[in-house]
Amino acid sequence: MKFISPAAVAVLAMVANSVAHAGGCASEISAYRRAHGLTAVRADAALDRIARQQAAAMARAETISHDVNGNFFVRIAPVHRRLAAENVAAGFLTCAETIRQWAESSGHRANLQMPGARRVGVASVAKPSSPYRRFWAMVITD
Repeated sequence: MKFISPAAVAVLAMVANSVAHAGGCASEISAYRRAHGLTAVRADAALDRIARQQAAAMARAETISHDVNGNFFVRIAPVHRRLAAENVAAGFLTCAETIRQWAESSGHRANLQMPGARRVGVASVAKPSSPYRRFWAMVITD
């Protein structure tokens, strides 16, 4: 039997948890956009990966920051998008709660309602030992 370290198990659980949230959250963001007269967005695996890396970095650092995993424009460069924005959050257990919080903030709302957006990546990473408990990142692009 092969031994897997507790740290590796924790990372695998974080990734599995993040992947489970991504597809459903993209649908919720599309519903929000349609309710505001905008086009739907589709989930994108590359953007999910960028969002997951950001959420995981925030969870490790136990901070909410666009820069904790490096400059956003450097992180998004591999997907070669003309328009791109990022929302981050922590402390909300569901995608719906997180979207509501973003919608109440003018900057986050502008990102959710980005004209011309077509793709989205969303991730959440649980960290039960943190007061925030869950960290979220969304990347939206044309």
